Amino acid sequence: MVPLRAARGARARRVDAALSEIDPLFSIIAPTRGDEAKLLPLLDALARQTILRHQFEVLISFDGAEPSAAARDRLRDLGGRAVVLPVRRGPGAARNAGAREARGGWLAFTEDDCVPADDWLARAAARIERDPTLEALEGETLTPKRRAARRRVGAEPTSIPTNLFVKRALFERIGGYCEQYFDAGRGIYFREDSDFAFSLEGTGVEIGVEPSAIVTHPEEHPGFLDPIRWARRYEMDPLLERRHPDRFRDRIEVARLGPFLIRRPFVRVCWAALLALGAAAGCALLREEGLAAFWLGVAGVAFLTLWAKWRFHPLRLPILPLVPFVLVAALATGRARAARLSRER
Repeated sequence: MVPLRAARGARARRVDAALSEIDPLFSIIAPTRGDEAKLLPLLDALARQTILRHQFEVLISFDGAEPSAAARDRLRDLGGRAVVLPVRRGPGAARNAGAREARGGWLAFTEDDCVPADDWLARAAARIERDPTLEALEGETLTPKRRAARRRVGAEPTSIPTNLFVKRALFERIGGYCEQYFDAGRGIYFREDSDFAFSLEGTGVEIGVEPSAIVTHPEEHPGFLDPIRWARRYEMDPLLERRHPDRFRDRIEVARLGPFLIRRPFVRVCWAALLALGAAAGCALLREEGLAAFWLGVAGVAFLTLWAKWRFHPLRLPILPLVPFVLVAALATGRARAARLSRER
């Protein structure tokens, strides 16, 4: 009996070794700053995936951080690997670093604060098998309240990297994520996902949407200072506009009001608030109290509209008056930065 059990164990090890030599279908890539509270639930969710373990590998890119002992243990249990960037370079660079280590035919992008459903990879694999012409596929990213994390216009993909599958060959052909959407001095990053999506669309490949492949992403803007952080990120908009002018104009923050399209409503409202405040101050200096009151009312409506973005949360109100000033300053900084990067190319 003992020799038979040993023989079975040896066969199992040989099978495992043989499977490990086969390139997986998926290489899961997630950038992280090493926060265990976010990362460990992701790794637990990946351990629960219903497809066979040899069909996927896990690559966690630590962006200017070292993996903790607990993260290393979970990765080891998954047969995954840590890709460590010694200096913080932003999520785009972290994803690229993970992709360079990948063996899978498909790169499966998510983020360290996401929790994929147990059948996330199985649903994606089934869709890829049904549609062999696909070269990119987007799943559904939901909040804990089961709302879409980003509004989709019709069947148009959003290509947010919380739930995105791209053929590795296509990713390499595009050149990966642009790493310029990160300001190391301020720690600001934004729009690298939109840039990648526009580059992806520019190849003309078919991009599918699979609503049954689900990951859950936490609600945005939970912190008191998040309106300021949100406004600071607009520093990256001029770079995206310079690189993809037509798609930037037609796709970035375009709202429909009946038959009308309103482009960049958040930016426009911030400008309206500042101009109305300036007009009110000017009228007050000229002792035009009636006009000053009118322009203050216009500014109040603009700030009320901004507050609506944060669902009228009372904790956002004290910080809200700073948002237009921060956003306009961020856009000015971003224009200078985009021009400098363009000259350096």
